[in-house]
Amino acid sequence: MHTLKVIAAGFALLGALHFLARRLNRGGGNPTGVAVKLFLPLWLLASLVNLWVGVNHAGYTLLQEMPFFTLVFGLPAGFAILLFLRFR
Repeated sequence: MHTLKVIAAGFALLGALHFLARRLNRGGGNPTGVAVKLFLPLWLLASLVNLWVGVNHAGYTLLQEMPFFTLVFGLPAGFAILLFLRFR
C-alpha cells in the first residue's frame, strides 16, 4: 500500500509541476518540457529518500528494496518522459 501511495505522489507532483509551468509560462515556450525537466531530478531525489527510509528505518535490505525503487521511480518518470516526447 505504501508503494502505491508513493507512486501516486509522484504523479501528483508531475501534475502540480505541469500546472505551475503552464500558469507561469509567459515566453511561449514548452511548459511540458519545463515541468518534466524539473520533475525528473526532484522525483529521483524523493525516490532515493524513500529507498533510504526503507533500508534504514523499515529494516529491509537494499536487494529487497530495489524492485520497489524501480517501480516508484520508473512509473512516474516513464510517464513524464512519454509526455515530454508527445508534447515537445
